[in-house]
Amino acid sequence: MQRGPLPRGDGWGGLYRLFDRLAPPGGGLRSLVCGYFWPKKPELAGNGRMYRSLGVAHFGKVIPTGGVVIRRLTGSRMAPYTLRGTSVGAARDFYYRTCAFEAAHTPFMLALLIITGYQLAMGRLDLALNDMLVNLGVNIYPIMHHRHTRARITCIVARAGRQGQEIANRESVQQREMSCE
Repeated sequence: MQRGPLPRGDGWGGLYRLFDRLAPPGGGLRSLVCGYFWPKKPELAGNGRMYRSLGVAHFGKVIPTGGVVIRRLTGSRMAPYTLRGTSVGAARDFYYRTCAFEAAHTPFMLALLIITGYQLAMGRLDLALNDMLVNLGVNIYPIMHHRHTRARITCIVARAGRQGQEIANRESVQQREMSCE
C-alpha cells in the first residue's frame, strides 16, 4: 500500500493539512509517523488472530461510532466510520481515516494511563481500576479496532495489487505471444 498522498474531500481535510505542515512528505518525521501506523508483523499474523483473540472484532460490532449492530439499530450509515466503496482507492482513504481516529484517541489514552498510575501510587486501587476500565472501553479497544482495520485493509490492498500484477503479467505474455506469431 502506498503511504501517501492523503485523501481530500472526506471531511478530515483540516487534519490532513495540519499533518502535511507538521510532517512534510519525504521528511523523517513523516516516515516515523507512517511507520507507527503501518501494521506490524504480529498484527498481520494469522489473519488478525491477535486482535480476534482479544475480542476486538466483537467490540467492532457494537462500537457506538459505527459498529454494525449500532448502525442497524439506529438506521444510520455513520459514513466517516465505514468503508465508502469496494475500490482500492476507497480502502486507502479509509486507511487514513483510521489513522486520524487512532491519533484522536491516543492522547486521551495516555492521559488516563497517567491518572491510573497516579491513583495506584496513592493507594486508590478502586479508582485506578475504574479509570483503567474506562480507558479500555473508550480508548484502548477503539485504538486496537483501528489497528485491526488497517491490518485488514493492508492485506486487501496487497491482495488486489498482486491480482492486478498477475493480470498485467498475463496480458503482457499474451501480447508477446501474439507479436511472435
